Order: sequence, then C-alpha cells, then structure tokens
Amino acid sequence: GWRQFRTLCEGKAEKFNRDFRVISRWEATSQICSKCGYKWGKLDLKIRSVKCLNCGTEHDRDENAAKNINKVGTGHCHDSKRAQRQSKTSNG
Repeated sequence: GWRQFRTLCEGKAEKFNRDFRVISRWEATSQICSKCGYKWGKLDLKIRSVKCLNCGTEHDRDENAAKNINKVGTGHCHDSKRAQRQSKTSNG
C-alpha cells in the first residue's frame, strides 16, 4: 500500500541525494488558492476547476493542489486566514 510506496520513494531519494518530505494527509491542499492563499473550503469531487473569490485566478483542481503540496513540503505556506481577512475587509 501507501507505506510501501513511501518507503520506495524514500529509498530512491536517498540513493539520488534528493529531499523527500511527507505532509499531513489532512492538509487542505485542494481548498486553498495556490496564488494568494485564500481558503474557499471543501468542494465536491466532481468540481474540477475553481476560480478564486479573492484574487480571481482560475485553477485546475489537481494542479492547484499539487502547487500547494509543493509549498507545504518546502515550508512556503500561505497564511489563508490572513487572505480571508483581507478579502472580507476589501469587499465590504
């Protein structure tokens, strides 16, 4: 299963002198804009693209999640609560 896959990835990363990082399975990577950090919340799985209500960027759901996974893994996370506060302040 996943544990075996993770072990294989860790071994390959070590062999080729690469970083391998694991993020929480509960990280909300598909619920946050990868550009501005605005959190729009859970989406039905049949929704494949989304437009950020804060910055207007259109995202493919999977590509957006991949960008967020990379950010979380490298420690460059957005402050989604800050983006939400800014949006509420500027919109009304």
